[in-house]
Amino acid sequence: MARILLVEDEPLVAHTVRRILERAGHVVDWAPSGKLALERLGEGAYGLVLCDLVMPGVSGLEVIREVKRRGGPPVLALSASVSARSREEALAAGAKGFLGKPFDAQTLLAQVAKLLEEGT
Repeated sequence: MARILLVEDEPLVAHTVRRILERAGHVVDWAPSGKLALERLGEGAYGLVLCDLVMPGVSGLEVIREVKRRGGPPVLALSASVSARSREEALAAGAKGFLGKPFDAQTLLAQVAKLLEEGT
């Protein structure tokens, strides 16, 4: 299983996603802000980053761009906006996948497995 960085400013969403991933055997570090996410990325090796797009301060798109610039792990963008524009912006910034909220556990785990496999 993988070490995953979850970047999500909403505690309830973060708790739910973290629980799903941990039950599947992953180790999850939570960063409630983009700023903290960038700090955590500098501290450890991650197999995957799950990143909300809309956060105060450093946005999810900025985090995704920085992960790409650093040659970091694949990023799965998460967003309550399921518009084609949000998806296109996330992928253009460097995300390898996009998942609109709300999503079910099966869909999340399938996306995570796919990106982890592609990232190895």
